[in-house]
Amino acid sequence: MELTYRLEIRGPLPRAAQEELGRRFGDVEVQSEETWTVVSGLTVDQAALRAVLSLLWDLGSEVRLVEAIPLPSSGEEEVES
Repeated sequence: MELTYRLEIRGPLPRAAQEELGRRFGDVEVQSEETWTVVSGLTVDQAALRAVLSLLWDLGSEVRLVEAIPLPSSGEEEVES
């Protein structure tokens, strides 16, 4: 099962870090406010997730939340309730 991740980080994420995330991990969406940043659209395996977290750790960022979101498989339909 492929997963995409959404990370919440305390404080702003430097522009250079945003560019590095995009360079290393493809299209990611970064939304920043004064006191928080949300990084979403990270579709990576566990090893790459660890690399993302290590990059953020090296920058001194405080990761507040890591949310794993399963993607629907091709050929698998979403069931509505």
